[in-house]
Amino acid sequence: MTTAKQNIVQYYVVNEQLGMSPGKIAAQAAHAATMMMVHYLLNDTKHREAFEAWFAQGQTKIVLRAPEEVLQKLGEEGFVSIRDAGHTEIPAGSLTVVVLPPMEKEAARRYVGGLKLY
Repeated sequence: MTTAKQNIVQYYVVNEQLGMSPGKIAAQAAHAATMMMVHYLLNDTKHREAFEAWFAQGQTKIVLRAPEEVLQKLGEEGFVSIRDAGHTEIPAGSLTVVVLPPMEKEAARRYVGGLKLY
């Protein structure tokens, strides 16, 4: 594994308009983490080096909040989007979380600059 890159983080952007409970947010973020791992390990080799460096450096994660339109734009950029099944608190199909692949903080600012911590 390479550790040449520094400040590699992974961002989770939570839909602040849904009013999800802390437990629901945790479950949705866990879904996002699982889907990101499957997607980027099996399908996306261009982010492999950053993924390996992030993994070796402790897997820093940052959870942000944003309105749904921001999550939709991130999804249009190709990032993994999570939609709820509707079994508990929110309607089926609700866009809950978008997760970015591990990347350098500077590169991520293009997508998440200005968003607030959850």
